[in-house]
Amino acid sequence: MQQDSWTIPPDSLSLKSHHVDIWCVSSALSADSVKLLFPFLSNDEKQRASRFRFPIDRDRYIVSHGSLRDILGRYLHGQPYQSIFSTNKYGKPSLVDSELEFNLSHSNDFTLIAIAQGRKVGVDVEHIRTDMELENIARRYFSRVEISELMSMPSEQREAGFFNCWTRKEAYIKAQGLGLSLPLDSFDVSLTPDQPAVLRETRPNPQEAACWSLLSLEIHPNYAGALAVETGTLEFRFWDFVRHS
Repeated sequence: MQQDSWTIPPDSLSLKSHHVDIWCVSSALSADSVKLLFPFLSNDEKQRASRFRFPIDRDRYIVSHGSLRDILGRYLHGQPYQSIFSTNKYGKPSLVDSELEFNLSHSNDFTLIAIAQGRKVGVDVEHIRTDMELENIARRYFSRVEISELMSMPSEQREAGFFNCWTRKEAYIKAQGLGLSLPLDSFDVSLTPDQPAVLRETRPNPQEAACWSLLSLEIHPNYAGALAVETGTLEFRFWDFVRHS
């Protein structure tokens, strides 16, 4: 499907079973906005924020995790700091006593947050770096099919292809909530630029691929993003947290 533009969310949000909400959060918020988001953090999150060496990294952490709690509070109709998280053995967080599923990813100046109701969801955002040895990394982590597709591309497309592949694989792994116990080469995603995002094959269970939808996310020319969600009748909504702040 074609991504809609990021838009201002309504004051009152409801999330139905077919909704998948994706929020784009910019770290370039004012100092006042950072101060407003800080009280939303848990005590553990506040302590972690205090340990960052550089103010820019501290502020990015506050924005990403504070905005997550702000967003969850809107759906739960409660105060942002009231959300209680638990984590599975692979480190994926979830809400206690709620069917609301969420996932967060941040890279440099942007955070993506995905929200769904009773449906596994994962999201990834990556800053596109030009100093990486993309082909060597691909040969180490991608599947044989993905490596072949990447190497068959014109050289000018390989950077985009690499980050398409990387973000789609990360989003799928995060949605599954199994960490790296799910090998990166145990499934294949599409990666050719300007082609639909697809989970092509899963191993050892080939039927698993049909259970998932992938979506590329347009954030900024210097960033790549992707969403993975359990398939079904889906309505994607794209919210801009920055304009709403």
